[in-house]
Amino acid sequence: MSDKELFEEKVEVEVKEIAPLELESESEPEPVIEPEPEPEKVIEKPKKEKKPKKKRVLTEAQKEQLKANLAKGRATSLANRQKKKKLKDIAKEEQTIEEDTKIFESLKKKLTGKQLAEENQKLKAELAELKKAKPKPERPPTPVPDVKENQKVEPPKMPTIPEKKKVLTARQKMKLLRGL
Repeated sequence: MSDKELFEEKVEVEVKEIAPLELESESEPEPVIEPEPEPEKVIEKPKKEKKPKKKRVLTEAQKEQLKANLAKGRATSLANRQKKKKLKDIAKEEQTIEEDTKIFESLKKKLTGKQLAEENQKLKAELAELKKAKPKPERPPTPVPDVKENQKVEPPKMPTIPEKKKVLTARQKMKLLRGL
């Protein structure tokens, strides 16, 4: 059977009526089952035939112009791709250099004890060389005050600071009172 025959067949639904059971407590009538409506006949619309597309007729000059445009477009596209590739390569190279410097710095910080001692010796030697190369400025001698023979030189008096009375805490006061 084909699809058309399946859908075009008439389906008859038989509904059998079931005798209602009469119960003394129920007095409500039961609803009657209605038969299903018959399916409508499917009407198929005829398929439209597609019209073939008309091919564009090009002259030889137009064909040559299109080929030239295509070649030009391909050349510019290639140039753009190469430019982007160079930019990516430069960025990648910069990133690797930056990563290498970070690694180098971290390794430099983790020098072993022997290497640290050697580095300290080098730095001390450099400091000694710098000290030798840079002479110390000489201080001018301090002037000697003129003192006459009869005059006594007294050192300047230091101001006296009055002593503060000690403030006793409650615990200290209790200790003092215990002895009485």
